[in-house]
Amino acid sequence: MIENDCKHVAMESTGVYWKPIYDILEELDDITIYVVNAQHMRNIPGRKTDIKDAEWIAELFRYGLLENSFIPSKEVRELSEYVRYYKKLNEDKAHQITRIEKFLQTHGFKLSSVITDIVGLSGKKILNRLADKGSITFLEVSALISKRIKKSPEEISYALNGSLSINERKLLKKMLTFLDTLERELEELKELIFEVAEPFKESIELLSTIPGLDILSSLYVLGEIGDNMDSFPSAAHISSWAGLSPRNNESAGKKKSQKIMPGNSYIKSILCQCAWAATRTRNTRIARWFWSHQGKIGQKKSVIAVARKLLVYIYYILKTKSPYDSALDCVAKNSG
Repeated sequence: MIENDCKHVAMESTGVYWKPIYDILEELDDITIYVVNAQHMRNIPGRKTDIKDAEWIAELFRYGLLENSFIPSKEVRELSEYVRYYKKLNEDKAHQITRIEKFLQTHGFKLSSVITDIVGLSGKKILNRLADKGSITFLEVSALISKRIKKSPEEISYALNGSLSINERKLLKKMLTFLDTLERELEELKELIFEVAEPFKESIELLSTIPGLDILSSLYVLGEIGDNMDSFPSAAHISSWAGLSPRNNESAGKKKSQKIMPGNSYIKSILCQCAWAATRTRNTRIARWFWSHQGKIGQKKSVIAVARKLLVYIYYILKTKSPYDSALDCVAKNSG
């Protein structure tokens, strides 16, 4: 490409195949790179080979018909790999806890009915005792549980009226060992994430001032959009990119109800989780808005609306480098 004085490169964003090419070309200052959503070029007659695909992309580019996808900086992409892997490990941990709970239920132990967090401090002690002995007595329960546990030792003992054979105890030990490994990996990975996220320290602190966001969720957000909002002309643009804007379906002056647009599934999932947290944050306008609207438009639509509000806050906070202010609710209302 350099020998042929190529100044522009356009490619489809198919899977992950474009990424190594993009990483190489990104180092060249005199080449403009376009990464285009493959869906925007579907159903084109005659596209049967890679060569014809390339020719068609080149023709569309020459006529200015390609829309470049948002590709964050190298630092943001590296952070994204870390936080996405952390999210995946967290999901694996949740699945492992579910397996342990199902195993206990199968053998007559109803631990989750008396202790909310079965892998918390008290829960872990009980699980380790079951893995060692196969059963647990009232006196052992009394000695192992924390005073913070709401249920009485009698109630907990009654829920643990089961027994495990030697082979079943071995299997439970394996399950607990794997859970410990996941928890250890998560802690080590979190430390690495903070190292990778050092350039975004100021932005993390700013985002953490928003109701519903903490340091970890702020890292998730920055791993998807970065902290440079110049790629998005307005809050409406980033909301559309994230898939948090309703479709435009108006005909003959009539507006019809429509589902939200497709978008970045990672940021949408993160913001919806943050939205739920924001609705439980006391004495905030965003929580009051949710509880006053969910009865009118439904819980799911209200959560999506709150997620969009959060993204608008994020946009303006990163744009202005200012902490959250409840007055931003007015901005969210009028931002389109």
